Amino acid sequence: MEAQVVRLTLLSHLFYFTEVSGGSTSAAVTGDFLGDLALNYAFRNAFGQRDYTYRKRPNYQEIADFGFYCTVARPVERHHKTEAYIQNTLFNVDGYIDVKAIEKSGKSPFKNFRQVQGIRAGSVFEALLLSQQPVKLPPVIRMGRALETMVLVETVPEQNGQEFWLNAFSLKTVFDNLDKATSVMMEKGKVNFSFILENYNLIRQMDKEEVQSIFKPVFGHG
Repeated sequence: MEAQVVRLTLLSHLFYFTEVSGGSTSAAVTGDFLGDLALNYAFRNAFGQRDYTYRKRPNYQEIADFGFYCTVARPVERHHKTEAYIQNTLFNVDGYIDVKAIEKSGKSPFKNFRQVQGIRAGSVFEALLLSQQPVKLPPVIRMGRALETMVLVETVPEQNGQEFWLNAFSLKTVFDNLDKATSVMMEKGKVNFSFILENYNLIRQMDKEEVQSIFKPVFGHG
């Protein structure tokens, strides 16, 4: 099994939404991690393996056939949020003025804009990329709601006490090895779950050897 420690640095602000802050000026807020589902599709696209087949819903099980897997990327240090921006989703902003559309939207009680808050450029994250055979990493990948964020990819040496995060959803749905991960956590006393979204249930405080033992049935026969 090949295991590379990967450092990911945001070269521009990143927006994807995991929660909504309360109050009269609620904002869609970006979480403090880079999701493994998004990362694996981003790496696949950078490798030139993108499948453009249209689907109404994702088929996450296909990640098991990518030939590699990137864990959830955790922040290396305290990252900083962007300012809260106003995102306009009006249908009349495509380079022309539609007076009737403006009049209708002005009368609607539901306005087509919201506040959004992302992660600032320069924020650094780390993950573990596993594969059966050596994988040459791309210099950059693209992430974000519209793939607008460029992310620098670097391989860095392993450090003592280095922590990696997993996604229980991926372990269960993609690789069917959540039971193995649970056994490792119980054995080491590392029961640290964090429910974020339906498809992101984070498992923290795992070291490299523990992650490799969980994925040995997947990548350990090369």
